[in-house]
Amino acid sequence: MQARRPRLIVVGSVIYLALIFGVMLWRGISIEPEWVVLALLVIAVALGRGRSFVVDWAPFLLLFFAYEAMRGYAGQTGFAPHDLSGLERTLFVGTLPTITLQHEFYKSDVVSPQDVVAMFFYFMHFPLPIVVGFVFWVRSRDHYRRFIAALLLMAMLAFITYLFWPSAPPWYQFQASVTGGGETVHKVLNETVDKLWGPNYWVSPLYSHLNPNKFAAFPSLHAAFPTLAAVYAWRRYRWLSVGLIAWTLAVALSIVYLGEHYVVDVLDGLLYVAVAAFIVEAVSRWRTSRPASKPARPSA
Repeated sequence: MQARRPRLIVVGSVIYLALIFGVMLWRGISIEPEWVVLALLVIAVALGRGRSFVVDWAPFLLLFFAYEAMRGYAGQTGFAPHDLSGLERTLFVGTLPTITLQHEFYKSDVVSPQDVVAMFFYFMHFPLPIVVGFVFWVRSRDHYRRFIAALLLMAMLAFITYLFWPSAPPWYQFQASVTGGGETVHKVLNETVDKLWGPNYWVSPLYSHLNPNKFAAFPSLHAAFPTLAAVYAWRRYRWLSVGLIAWTLAVALSIVYLGEHYVVDVLDGLLYVAVAAFIVEAVSRWRTSRPASKPARPSA
């Protein structure tokens, strides 16, 4: 009976999170990190691990929010954003997938199902790694710490890139005012939010002050976060990893369709995943293989 209790709590927690987040999306409330953390804290308390949750998660959340606050300043360094559309055209033989997808599927006068689905995957950018990290934490604190270390390292490497090598997303590069009526990319996310909930869409003060950076496109952390989660889930939670791989593909398609990223941004995000995971696992193996220090001899 005792063995079934944690499992029932976990199942109940999944239903609880789905209901809470479903209602938030339905009522036009953005699913933001602080709401996810509060929900997970409730689950941790139900598991009898509330204090452990605070101790283990406080450093990660502090650094995570610090990164998000700093990310906005990377767009204020004065470096001109790079135009990656030429590289994208080279990769896709003269075409731009974003323009192709929007031409085929986007209707500016109505909200289509694909607009809502793409928006959902975009908004789950921050909640997803937190929820996956919680799954790791429940089963193995060491596995959780390695995943979080790789996540933060990858975010900091991306921040350095944003700082010294900013790049413009498709919606910025192909605005109607810039192209003069030629190839145009809609900022589908903003247009969909306005059509669904109007310009007064509610965003918490904490989230609105995280200084979003419109030139933080290369690499795409939207694609990198679920990919890193899939990498760390592969050996221990194969079913979860397969789901995260499918999630990553859905995210990649969504962010390209929304005009927020090029495909080359996504591919570069995968490279950052490989670098961060390699460094963290190499350091972890090195620390594990170090010979234990010999105890000091007792004095005569």
